[in-house]
Amino acid sequence: MRTAWHDIWGCARGPVARLLPHARILAGTGVFAGCMAAPTLDPAGAGLAAGAAVLWMGACAPPFRAVRVMVVFGLVALLPYFALVALLGSEAPGTRSTLAIAWDLFLRAMCGLVVSVATLTTLRASDLREGLVRLPVPEAVSAILLQIVHQTALLAYETSRVASAISVRGASAGHRTAWRLLASLPRVWLPRIVERADRVADAMELRGYCESNLGFSGRVRIRLADGVALLLTWSVFAAALAIRYRSGR
Repeated sequence: MRTAWHDIWGCARGPVARLLPHARILAGTGVFAGCMAAPTLDPAGAGLAAGAAVLWMGACAPPFRAVRVMVVFGLVALLPYFALVALLGSEAPGTRSTLAIAWDLFLRAMCGLVVSVATLTTLRASDLREGLVRLPVPEAVSAILLQIVHQTALLAYETSRVASAISVRGASAGHRTAWRLLASLPRVWLPRIVERADRVADAMELRGYCESNLGFSGRVRIRLADGVALLLTWSVFAAALAIRYRSGR
């Protein structure tokens, strides 16, 4: 499961990766909204959510290593919900069973994870920035999201370097050594992060990056492929609403 955070971005090779950046974001949002709106306790809703997530992953075509990490992480994080079923006891009459609640949480979260990660694999960091700029997203929200992505990648990179240095120096064995290492890690890790962030800020300032030139000039017309992708993905959301209305859930 050693898939680096920065290696996930832009690694997909499916037809979705050839769409415009803002069309990829909108299409992924449509599939995600459909999976969340579908009533997973209804067989039709569960089939729609699972089928949409699998088809979207196939259309994005991320590498097998990313799919494996995504599935393993989802199973490890979500399967313990079913272990709680035996601990919660009997439910009150007229309410949903604990098994149904666990299944609802599992399927929604798993489908959301698959759709989200598959969408990320179609976007490079520059694509995400361009897509957010071209969408009607507030500038503050766009800046916060971009900083979260950048700083997460930075933290992951520095963490891997510190872990490699610790392993090479043979300081990863023994309980006493592990506790001493854990206590001293913030004094080593956090200053490195702050120093690297300052260096990146200075480099951006020297190269003329500022808030006034972060946008993209000109308008980009939606192509036929982008329009078809948006129509198909948001039809998943419409179908989920129709199934929910029919089932009354």
